[in-house]
Amino acid sequence: MKKSSTYLILFLIGIFSFIIQVKAASYYGVVSTDVLRVRSGPGTNHSQVAQLTIGTSKDLVTIDKFNDEGGCGGEGWYQIYYSGTKVGYVCSLYFNAYEKNTNQDNTSPTNNCETDLANKGFPSSYWSGLCSLKEKHPNWNFESLKTGLDFNAAVSAESSCGKNLMNTSNSNYINTNCSTTNYNGYKTITSGVVAYYLDPRNFFNDTHIFMFESQYYNNLISDNGYTSTTSKIYNNNFLISQIPSLPTYILNAGKSTGMSPVAITSRIYQELGNGKLTSGAYNGQLYSAISGNYTSRYPGKVANDGHSLDHYYNFYNIAAYDSSNDITLSALKYAYSKGWGGTGNQDFDRQTAVTGGANWIKNRYLDAGQQTAYLQKFNVNPNIKTSLYTNQYMTNVDAPKSEASSIYKAYTNLNMLNSSFNFYIPIFENLPSKTSLPQSSSDKDYNGIGSETNNPPSNGGTTNNLPSVDTIITGAGLSTNGNYITKIEPQTEVSHIKRILENMGGSVTIQNTNNKTVTSGIIGTGYKITINGNTSRTFEAIIYGDTSGDGKINSLDLLKIQKHILKSSILKGAASIAADASKDGKINSLDLLKVQKHILGSSKITQ
Repeated sequence: MKKSSTYLILFLIGIFSFIIQVKAASYYGVVSTDVLRVRSGPGTNHSQVAQLTIGTSKDLVTIDKFNDEGGCGGEGWYQIYYSGTKVGYVCSLYFNAYEKNTNQDNTSPTNNCETDLANKGFPSSYWSGLCSLKEKHPNWNFESLKTGLDFNAAVSAESSCGKNLMNTSNSNYINTNCSTTNYNGYKTITSGVVAYYLDPRNFFNDTHIFMFESQYYNNLISDNGYTSTTSKIYNNNFLISQIPSLPTYILNAGKSTGMSPVAITSRIYQELGNGKLTSGAYNGQLYSAISGNYTSRYPGKVANDGHSLDHYYNFYNIAAYDSSNDITLSALKYAYSKGWGGTGNQDFDRQTAVTGGANWIKNRYLDAGQQTAYLQKFNVNPNIKTSLYTNQYMTNVDAPKSEASSIYKAYTNLNMLNSSFNFYIPIFENLPSKTSLPQSSSDKDYNGIGSETNNPPSNGGTTNNLPSVDTIITGAGLSTNGNYITKIEPQTEVSHIKRILENMGGSVTIQNTNNKTVTSGIIGTGYKITINGNTSRTFEAIIYGDTSGDGKINSLDLLKIQKHILKSSILKGAASIAADASKDGKINSLDLLKVQKHILGSSKITQ
């Protein structure tokens, strides 16, 4: 009996130990400072046993803090497993604790699209947005990039001061805790803003999905398609009028490097805009980085060896670091070091610079595993040849979204949206239910919960910190025409419209044509969309070609337009706006033709 009792005690001890370990493993923490020292006890008076870098996650032994013995401002220390079963202590000021998400994604697919996405490893929170796009664009292909990264850890790593910047004056977006907060007009941003831009689900719309498009050369797009897209992106602005051969330079660069000319175009456009100086002695002329006469303009500014920088070009602002005193000089010194020009033959030198920069981007980013604009902003690919969260092309957190908008507009104007595109979309562990841009000082910092913060305050609370209604609409990739919202594609889900608008801040209510609030189904012409930002406004949805209000374009819409033209049944309100598919302010046979072609699939109505 004594022997049996001993076994029983040992068994119970084992069970108790197992329970403690399970409970302990339910919490983890993430380092929120560049370097965090792990101590042998809860104070800086104890020896250092290890050090951790920003974004590193470790399991907690217990969620309870140990009293501060010094060095942590009295805030207490967490006990962590810093290496296997080795235990140490870290200051809680620089180590954010979270509860592990043990919930399984048990949502079952309900259609072929969701089944396909599930088989590719996409969690259910991705399905609605991607399937809505797939329904409208059957030739689009979505591939999952399983990062294996904890979302909270990624947010922490990307929130390091200076790693992500934004051109903003919104006090809720600016991180004032950094030693430097202003980089040539761009501001350091809070972790709440980082979390929003890092979350791929916030960009599952027709416009911004292109930040996930592969930037390798797509052989399914013709030479003319590429040069036309380039021209559309520039839209005859100052840069293209001054360098009319730029589309040809870009196409040649794409062919020789294997990089998509559209990606090259959008990157140059993102960096140079219209290429026109708007101040200084050379106001109204080309940017100095692409003028070809930089040293002539500024005689004292030459390469390190004293060589003139004339006839050298840098179309991508490569090496134009935010911390440089003269970013143009830095960019052109780099162009000189790479031989991007120098012969004096303008066409040859510019072609050399466009190709050289494209090849630099492809070798350093695409071939390293960062083949999308998103991954060039957020390096979260676990198969990357460099360290995670490093080798990031731009600091402007809004750049991938801006590039995607340019690409989408060009593809739309050329009726190329039905082409085959490949999108690579990251998946994180422990994603919150949603992320939103900060709306007040209380949610500037990401809390790891992703709490619902989009509802406007009640009981007379202020809405001054909410974005404007116009900002919400344009940020979602939509547009307005008076009291109407446009750029809604046919057969778009109500839930999708609600989501992309709410992701930009504020709250949204949608009613059908019977004034009944709806959260699902297809949105149609005449649906009322109420948006609460710093003010509240109600719009009616317009889907050009959808005169019946069912969200589809079919023979019923053709009949309604025909009856209107014959004056046997006059269309009014939103339906009359939607009937003008040609957008020339009239309802006539041209609109009939456009609807007919849309139904036959020979030409898509541009929303």
